Amino acid sequence: MMRLFRCSCALYLFSLSIAFSFVSAEPLDEYQILNHIDNYGNVYLRNKPYTALPDGLEVKGNLNIAKTPIQILPPGLVVNGSLDASNSQLKSVRRGTKIKGYANFLGSYIEKWPSGVSVGGYLNFTDTPLKSLPPRLHVKGDLSVIRTPLTELPNGIVVEGNLYIGGSGVRQFPDDMTVKGNIFLGGNQISKWPKNLTLGGAVAR
Repeated sequence: MMRLFRCSCALYLFSLSIAFSFVSAEPLDEYQILNHIDNYGNVYLRNKPYTALPDGLEVKGNLNIAKTPIQILPPGLVVNGSLDASNSQLKSVRRGTKIKGYANFLGSYIEKWPSGVSVGGYLNFTDTPLKSLPPRLHVKGDLSVIRTPLTELPNGIVVEGNLYIGGSGVRQFPDDMTVKGNIFLGGNQISKWPKNLTLGGAVAR
């Protein structure tokens, strides 16, 4: 009888926790966000249950939405620091989004990176389902597509830092490519190299 009682209690508590999580998941409005801003203008939402951010949001510092159920960034978003969306449910970034620092999407659900997004630092797509990058992409830091299904880099791509492609589907490089740092192949065998490659560092296999 006692064992049955314990089992019933455990099942009840588990069901209650799921119900609570479902109920507590909600969009973040312009007033609630004030509770998550520190003295430096950083917005820290890691592990919070919010599903959306306010339209036209401008963050004075960094924005951390890691491990949140947020699936799309709002229109008009400006982040004057860096964005951490690692291990979140994020699937889409709108054109016109501005991020002055780096953008970390490790373990998120980004499949397509649109044109018209401004990022001032590195771009990390490691362990995402990324399948496409826009033409003539210019990355102002490192670019990582490690362990993504991406099969090709856009022609005319410029990476001001290092390029990491290990474990991705990339087996050929575009005709025109600039990498100002190093290229880390991570074991990928490249069958086609650029006709016009500007490389500031070395190639590490």
